Amino acid sequence: MKTMLVSLFFTLVSIANPISGLISVDKGAAKEIKSGGTLFIFAKNAGGKAGDGQMPVAVQRIADPKFPVKFELGPENAMVQGTPFIGPFTVYARYSQVGNATDKSGPEGATADGKKIKPGDKDLKIELKKK
Repeated sequence: MKTMLVSLFFTLVSIANPISGLISVDKGAAKEIKSGGTLFIFAKNAGGKAGDGQMPVAVQRIADPKFPVKFELGPENAMVQGTPFIGPFTVYARYSQVGNATDKSGPEGATADGKKIKPGDKDLKIELKKK
């Protein structure tokens, strides 16, 4: 019975509703967006901050994005397959000209301060800004 419940839990988690929204670029950061770069969108457990060393729960990589960019993050984007996608999350986006997720030289943005995102949340707005 316990095995069946665990299996059911992970099945339900794997079909969790994705989070989605739109990423735009602030006018001041527009000149930093050049062809050939990469946009990274990642969800961390709420309370984490960009650059804090906490591993994201899910990540999406978009090569050579054309802004504004629609995105969708769900269980299929998990950093480690089988990781529960249950939230709450804080969602971040970072643009890297060199295509490296750890490159912090480009514009970045996050969901509104203090807003905790749950699976199924839609119409999130993230604006990439110059540092």
